[in-house]
Amino acid sequence: METPILYYWAPCATCSVVVNFANEHGIELDKRDVEQQAPYDELCALGGDANLIPYLYVEGQLVNGNDACIAWLTEKYL
Repeated sequence: METPILYYWAPCATCSVVVNFANEHGIELDKRDVEQQAPYDELCALGGDANLIPYLYVEGQLVNGNDACIAWLTEKYL
């Protein structure tokens, strides 16, 4: 399984929920901070909106929001 990509913003309290969940459960994420131009451009090219982070990019699709991201990680890893 490919490592899920997490598009997030490091200081974002909302994003930290997904980061903490993954860390607590030993789930590896490829974290890409949308404050940097390249990850921001990647997210936009995938159809995401940096104002609505966090997003997981998995299996060729974007999963948006804490609840959906955690549900996906739970289903696949726990």
